[in-house]
Amino acid sequence: MEAVHPLVAGGPVALRFRLVNRTDGPLWVLRWNTPIEGWRGTMFTVSFHGTDLPYQGPMFKRGDPGREEYVEITPQDSLNVSVDLAEAYDVKQPGRYLVKVTGSLLDVTKDAASVPRPRDRQQPMALKCEPLTLDVKKAAG
Repeated sequence: MEAVHPLVAGGPVALRFRLVNRTDGPLWVLRWNTPIEGWRGTMFTVSFHGTDLPYQGPMFKRGDPGREEYVEITPQDSLNVSVDLAEAYDVKQPGRYLVKVTGSLLDVTKDAASVPRPRDRQQPMALKCEPLTLDVKKAAG
């Protein structure tokens, strides 16, 4: 995860999210609750001056996923997406924000034939991502 600069209070706060397959085979990843599908849940914790900001984006109740809800990542490849943090969190004040990935991938498998899997058979996977400090500047003028 990295910021796309410059970051200005009241403007977009673009983050680039990269999911890497470091295995020797393809992985099938459920895109739910990840930046891959945009803002649909809380995968990040965002804080400002030590206070966690509430998530203000959409939330969904879902049943079992369909195959189209999975994305394949080939071996040693990555999937890159950008999201605007300002669409889901109040980042209108200038200052330093701390962004941590606190969610996990809800379902990951190497077996394409098993996709899609019902919720009770999904295998979550933790994400390893360093926290990101964002320095949001005051708007000019």
